[in-house]
Amino acid sequence: MSRTHFHTFDAMRFFAFLLVFLLHLPKTNIPYVDFFLKSGSIGVIFFFVLSGFLITYILLYEKENRGSISLKKFFARRILRIWPLFYLLVAFAYLSPFLLRLFHIPFENQGYEPRLWVSLLFAENYMMMITDQFPDGAPLRVMWSICIEEHFYILWGILFYLLPVKRILPLSLCCILLAHIVRFIYAYYDITPIDLFTHLDYFAFGAIPAYLFMYKKHTIEQLNKIPKAVKYLFALITLGVVFTIPNLEWEQIDYLFPLLWGILFSVCILFTLGSNPLRISNNSWLTKLGLYTYGLYLYHTIIILLLLKFIPVLQFSHWLLLSASALLLTILVSIISYRVFEKPFLRLKKHFY
Repeated sequence: MSRTHFHTFDAMRFFAFLLVFLLHLPKTNIPYVDFFLKSGSIGVIFFFVLSGFLITYILLYEKENRGSISLKKFFARRILRIWPLFYLLVAFAYLSPFLLRLFHIPFENQGYEPRLWVSLLFAENYMMMITDQFPDGAPLRVMWSICIEEHFYILWGILFYLLPVKRILPLSLCCILLAHIVRFIYAYYDITPIDLFTHLDYFAFGAIPAYLFMYKKHTIEQLNKIPKAVKYLFALITLGVVFTIPNLEWEQIDYLFPLLWGILFSVCILFTLGSNPLRISNNSWLTKLGLYTYGLYLYHTIIILLLLKFIPVLQFSHWLLLSASALLLTILVSIISYRVFEKPFLRLKKHFY
């Protein structure tokens, strides 16, 4: 059985990036525009759910077809995908103040002063928890989620290596419960929830569809009976909820939202599987751009801040110019980065299958 490539997920990843991109744009003070600029954290959650599915599927596939998981090969593949661009941007973050001074470009110090060892060890999220601030440096500000991803790879790889397949579904359910308990504890002690254990449920909500896809084909076949129109309607409702919830002040039930996002995104993933799927064409521009999502995510804050030096947002037309320019330039830089810098490392992954 050959491993499945889920092309629709590429488009979903690009959509998740767009949510994050919109969050990092300057506000317009125009209500119907700013309404769409508040869902960035939900985009990150969507990334986590998708990652939970893909990593779980990869590990289950390897366990099913080879009888065991090679942690060495699994970690090597993750390293080749994550580390090169991550460390390139870490280097940029620490060199950028010198470059800005060299070219006499004004900049502001905001957030805590970065520490190199923290960045190198994928511990930026823990420093953010301690200081309750973002780091000073554009690319470092989004790296907390990459750190959580890296911690997830380590934990999930070890657990899947140790546990039999029949324990994976109970494991996922326990992770969902654990994350909610940890969130309550952190809220009680006023701890900023930016670690793996307060986000573990999102990965687990992605893991459940992966398990069903591998071992519960009957469930997937039952989902095929749902009309495609219903699936697209569900996707539209989910989209509406994604943009609406961040604009509402429902602090009393904030603790329910992680469960809501996990369920909605997990069902969206399930609806992309099977023979009657919620699917985006493999040839669509969304799917093609999804290939560059990692670069898009890491580069976009740098480009937005750089363009803000040259395009002051004094009116809505300036905001449109900035937004379009930043998106196009981010896409261009990410494509070049992928083809010139990232792809040589990705080619090495063939030695670790």
